[in-house]
Amino acid sequence: MKDTDSKDEMTALDDQQLQELYAWVDEITLSRPKRNITRDFSDGVLVAEVVHFFIPRIVELHNYTPANSTMQKMGNWGTLNRKVFTKINFNIPESVIRSICNCKAGVIEVILLQLRQKIEKYLGKNKPSMSPDGYYGGQEVGSFSDRSEKHKRKLVPAGKPPKHAAPAPKAPTVHNHPPPSNLAKARSLTHINRSDLPPEIRDLLDEKEQALLASQETVQILQAKVRRLENLLHLKDVRIEEVTKKMQQYDGRY
Repeated sequence: MKDTDSKDEMTALDDQQLQELYAWVDEITLSRPKRNITRDFSDGVLVAEVVHFFIPRIVELHNYTPANSTMQKMGNWGTLNRKVFTKINFNIPESVIRSICNCKAGVIEVILLQLRQKIEKYLGKNKPSMSPDGYYGGQEVGSFSDRSEKHKRKLVPAGKPPKHAAPAPKAPTVHNHPPPSNLAKARSLTHINRSDLPPEIRDLLDEKEQALLASQETVQILQAKVRRLENLLHLKDVRIEEVTKKMQQYDGRY
């Protein structure tokens, strides 16, 4: 889908597209629960958080504040257009932004679908690499599964077992933060001067590093799922409380 620059591109999504979009949004950890997508996303704050979830280095969340007035909402969207969307080759016309700010039904879904496609395209073209201090894509953990598999294939020639098989990573334990001991080990490995080491030792270090970072990535994914479940439980508690109050009011009348 192209950028939103014509009325034809604002065609309502079909049921399947909507279900896929809502499932995608539900996987993202946001600062407030999603009750009405048209209203909740109208001020642009949650949209900024969506981009930050996937590409944190291009979004400064402190630039976006919750708003009720159309003028404040337009300000948030204008900042997104200037400072964020330009970096992923995306732009939203002012007329469409105004429709979003006024909670026009069906508009934000189209924009979110386009935004998802732009994010996926950006990530495909800008695969992050690990920096010398052990960070990956601006974060302490990242996806190294493909590289890990390449190292395994490199370390195990056809028909020959490896001399030193690396131990399999232990099942991750969910913490509020990645285990500092593993992180310290991963960073220490990145600071080793490997140029003086034999090739087989360098490969073994690479494999151990990938195993550590992969386990930390698993922990981060589990943390996100835990936060999502906690949000769902909170929503259910709120609904149960509302139903209970209505039942009490009903019983009081009779």
